[in-house]
Amino acid sequence: MKEGTFMKKIGLIGAGQMGGALLKGLLAANYILPEEIIVSGGKSGTAKALQEELHFVLGQTNVEVAHSDMVILAVTPKIMPSVLTEIKDAISKETLIISLAASMELKEYQDILGSDKKIVRAIPNTPVSIKAGMTAITFGENLTETECELVNGLFQSVGETVVLAETKINSASTLSGCSPAFIAIFIEALADAGVLNGLSREEAYLLAEQSLIGTAKMTMLSGKHPGAIKDDVCSPGGTTIQGVVTLEEYGFRNAVIKAINASTNHKH
Repeated sequence: MKEGTFMKKIGLIGAGQMGGALLKGLLAANYILPEEIIVSGGKSGTAKALQEELHFVLGQTNVEVAHSDMVILAVTPKIMPSVLTEIKDAISKETLIISLAASMELKEYQDILGSDKKIVRAIPNTPVSIKAGMTAITFGENLTETECELVNGLFQSVGETVVLAETKINSASTLSGCSPAFIAIFIEALADAGVLNGLSREEAYLLAEQSLIGTAKMTMLSGKHPGAIKDDVCSPGGTTIQGVVTLEEYGFRNAVIKAINASTNHKH
C-alpha cells in the first residue's frame, strides 16, 4: 500500500462498472498492491474475469470481504440495504465504510449498521480507471481527521476530489458521475458531423476528443470563464459564431441543464 497509509487490507464489494473502474485505477496508481485488496462480485462473473486480469484476492462471500480495515461498497442503491444487512455483523467500530452509491443518505447506512460506524459517501466517475476521475465526498461524523485524509488521498490517487456537505452530494455526483455519458454523446455527435462533411471516422473522433481535452485543460489552467474562451474563438461574422447561434437555436444549453436536473432528481 502507498507509503503513509495505515490500512492493512481493503475490501471491495461489487466489481461492476464503477467498482471495476476504481479497482483498475487504484492498482494502476500503485496505491495498493493486488494482494492488499479482496473483492467479491455478483453472479455475472465480472469479479472472476477481473481477477484473472488484475490478480487481486477474490473473496468467496461479501462477509469475508467485509472483514477488512476499509470496505468499499460498489453496489447499486437498490440492493445496498440487503448487502448492508448481510455484512453488518462483520463491521466493527474501526472499519472504514465507503459507499459509492448515489442517493442513499448517511443516516440510512447508520440505521442498518449502527450510529457508531465510520461511514463515507464517495461518488466517483468512470475516468478513475485511468487516474483522471472526479470524486465528490461527504464524511460521516465518526471519522477522525486522519481517516478523512486517508479517504481523500485514496480518491486523489485516481483523480481530483471535492469534499462537500451531504446536502450537495447528489447534485455534485450527477454533474461528475453522469456527465461522462453526456460528454460521450457530444463527442459522438461532433464526430458524426465531421463524417457528414467528409472526414473519416478515425479522423473525426481524434479531432473531437482532443479538442474536448484541450478546451477543458485550458479552462482549468487559465482560470478564464468558459464564456470568455468561447468569445475568443468567435470572430465577428465568422464560422464559429454561426455554429454558436445554431446551438442556441436548437436549445443546446437548455438540453444540458434539463439532462443534469433530470438525473439529479431521479429517484432510484
